Amino acid sequence: MKQTGWTLTIMALFGISCLVLAPPEISAQWGAIQRGVDAARQAGEASKSPQPGAPATKPYEGSVARSDTVTGVSTAPVTYQNKVRPFSYTIPAGWRLEHGDPTGSAERQNIIFIKPGTTCNLIIHWTQMVPSFPRKAAADASYKQAKEEMTIRKYMAVKRRDQGGKDGVLGWETIETAEKGSGGFQRIQWQCYDGQNYFYSFMAASEPKDFNANRAEMQRIIDSIQFRR
Repeated sequence: MKQTGWTLTIMALFGISCLVLAPPEISAQWGAIQRGVDAARQAGEASKSPQPGAPATKPYEGSVARSDTVTGVSTAPVTYQNKVRPFSYTIPAGWRLEHGDPTGSAERQNIIFIKPGTTCNLIIHWTQMVPSFPRKAAADASYKQAKEEMTIRKYMAVKRRDQGGKDGVLGWETIETAEKGSGGFQRIQWQCYDGQNYFYSFMAASEPKDFNANRAEMQRIIDSIQFRR
């Protein structure tokens, strides 16, 4: 349950950052993010006290091995292909689905995984922008701002991260520092726009105390994300 609390905190921080920095179209999605927080909290509270006559625990359906002893923790890497948007990603063994449909759905645009025993988590969010939204200008401006923020030690690394050329995905990746991370967390985050003007945020994060030990694994998750042309 402690992990659920950390996840909800990080999700709230992500939503607040969207409100502060994002254009109105993205800010309008804060209601959806908050509903995801509420749903995860309710699910966590419901799991504190198993109900009489509840069915026996089953393995996590995303597990390749199908032999988990703890509900929801995958015993092998699992690759998910999103059914709504054209991207896939791979979750390592030992992580647990906390919220949402890992393959996506029209109603569930927020997906959360956590790594039990740590404060590590992954949050995936996407939202549709209006057709006239200038995605290239937005990506260029956000990348430029992030590079400038390296000078004040907000980020330890910033890079342009596109996929598929000018007609493909346009984005930027940032890695926060421990001293100026968001709300006491360090994030590895890839934000991007696809050719249909959908905005995506792929964010792997942890408390600074867990960051260095898990940084490579979180980076592999972010690097595993692939968009179809």
